[in-house]
Amino acid sequence: MDLGQALLVLAGYGVAVWGGGWFVGGCLERLVPPEASREIREFRDRGLPYGGKVIGWLERFLTLSFVLAGSPAAIGLVLAAKGIIRFGEIREARDQRVAEYVLIGTMLSLSWALAVGGVLLWIRG
Repeated sequence: MDLGQALLVLAGYGVAVWGGGWFVGGCLERLVPPEASREIREFRDRGLPYGGKVIGWLERFLTLSFVLAGSPAAIGLVLAAKGIIRFGEIREARDQRVAEYVLIGTMLSLSWALAVGGVLLWIRG
């Protein structure tokens, strides 16, 4: 891998990890109706202050890494691990909107990382 390709991959990680956070956050802001914001805020306040953000960063980092390594099946492990960890929270949610918020956020996050990975693979040829 030459310097140009290395910089491209590094930029791709930045776009996937941090750009994905802006993308997911912006989409969720538009999808959550005002009447659901209290439940979502309470759900987020039960966790670590930046827990969801860091989980999203790691999720997109791992997803992109698996795409670039040619191991797309390993992405299922990321999804399964997150599903197992979040299952109790989703099941115990008083409001279905909280469960949908988590699931939509996860799908947006994975989709973003997959798209960035696809573009990087296409550019690299």
